[in-house]
Amino acid sequence: MSASLPVNKIGEPEPSRDLLAYLRLLAGPSPAPGRFFDIRWTTGEQRMSRRFVPAQRTSEAAHLIGRLASRADVYVGVALSDGQRDGTKHAISGSHMLYIDRDHSGMQRDLAKFEYPPTMEVASGTPDHLHLYWRLHEHTPSQQVESANRRIARLLGGDPACVDVARILRPGTLNHKHDPPRPVSLVAYRPDAHYTLAELLSVLPALERSPARAERRAREHRRDDPLQRVKPAHYIRLLTGLAPGPDGKIACPFHPDSTPSLHVYDTPERGWACYGCPTPDGKPRGGDIYTLASMLWGIPSRGPGFIELRARLDDVFRVDRDAASRWRAPRASERGRPWGRAREPDRAQPQLDRGR
Repeated sequence: MSASLPVNKIGEPEPSRDLLAYLRLLAGPSPAPGRFFDIRWTTGEQRMSRRFVPAQRTSEAAHLIGRLASRADVYVGVALSDGQRDGTKHAISGSHMLYIDRDHSGMQRDLAKFEYPPTMEVASGTPDHLHLYWRLHEHTPSQQVESANRRIARLLGGDPACVDVARILRPGTLNHKHDPPRPVSLVAYRPDAHYTLAELLSVLPALERSPARAERRAREHRRDDPLQRVKPAHYIRLLTGLAPGPDGKIACPFHPDSTPSLHVYDTPERGWACYGCPTPDGKPRGGDIYTLASMLWGIPSRGPGFIELRARLDDVFRVDRDAASRWRAPRASERGRPWGRAREPDRAQPQLDRGR
């Protein structure tokens, strides 16, 4: 059944009560002047536009979203921005909201583990995909918001990549990833469910920290290996032929995937993960550039096979490990091999993560 948004007497989309409730929750009871909704929408060719709307003008923001939602995917920054020029985390001092993004079944079973129910639950239009929000009594600094989000995600099986304070999520609109578009709906709203950060943290698991020596070794290894500096979005595109969408996902090549479930993260350290093909212990399957190539090409990433795997990746990404030698173009007999699928312009332009 096709989904559509209600319209007013002059034919303009009318904001739903659910959308208004959602925006009022994000704005808080008394939004301060100089704080803004960060509203973004898709414009084709995997690009997005943006507009900042003062958080005090909830109705204006709702009408803008309503007009856009009939033709585009719309997203809103969960944390209010402190200005209109920058949509990164540096423009956000904190938030009164905690939130996670969960995209697999069993939510009600897992929520039973947590004695504090979410203030709001939003179904994103994709089956078993929920966004959960907890309202805090107080404005909380960004670092504490992200840390608390990670702990909730760990307890409830949320996506660990969707905990940052600059996260954008779908309001109550339409999800255009599907044909026809499916509604993004508010499935539960508990306006009286608001908490102090301390009471939530008191029942959340602590984050595990790796020993400092192991972290230092991992950083040194990534710094010394040029392949470990290639951005995940770039190596995913070259190795699979699929470009991540605005939400940073592609259809997983390792299982039937009508709704993209392979998450492509921003940094080589985080790499990629698919929540649709878990490992035997129930964790999402993922890893780094070597893990992906190993699975695609059927070459072991450990032992003697690793030497061949690395050599073929070096060829694809034009990595020259011998400063005295020059990279050679692939021979004609090699061009049909799966590790040589990169187009020549792509091979010549490896995108490395430089810590920006």
